[in-house]
Amino acid sequence: MFEMLKPKKYVNSVYNIDLSKLKKVKNIKGIIIDLDNTLVGWGEKEIDQKMIDWVKEAKKIGLKICIVSNTNSKRAEKFAKILNIPYHSKYFKPFSIAFNHGLKILDTPKAKTVVIGDQIFTDILGGNRLKLQTILVTPLVKRDSIGTYFQRNLEKILLSFWIKKGIIKKEIGNWPK
Repeated sequence: MFEMLKPKKYVNSVYNIDLSKLKKVKNIKGIIIDLDNTLVGWGEKEIDQKMIDWVKEAKKIGLKICIVSNTNSKRAEKFAKILNIPYHSKYFKPFSIAFNHGLKILDTPKAKTVVIGDQIFTDILGGNRLKLQTILVTPLVKRDSIGTYFQRNLEKILLSFWIKKGIIKKEIGNWPK
């Protein structure tokens, strides 16, 4: 079970992901990405220009990108329009249906698709269940919904254990190297 929860990579933020190398070295064609606390802070009404530029860069180099989120549809739609990317929301990650919809939108094979998100029990578990590459990022802000709050505490325990035992490490600087 713990193997299903373990991200393939753990980085500080999406900004630490070298998109060109992700495409060339890891042969990734599509990105399924979470919205809240991955692209935009939970509860925030605006998205950072730096994040807009990151998504533009991904698209510019030919990566397909799609938001898959458990947030409400209006919120997901608002940010998807700003970023000019497709989205699916309220699909109850970590269930496979959420990620299968993302794969269908992207039209990329599993082996060439990565899931990027800030939660182990939704983003990482769901991506790993479908054998997608998974990248865990540190949440953008410490605020969360009440449901996520309890999961966060379990995630902190898991991450602390894995890091202490050398099972995973938080990549420093840009990845892939």
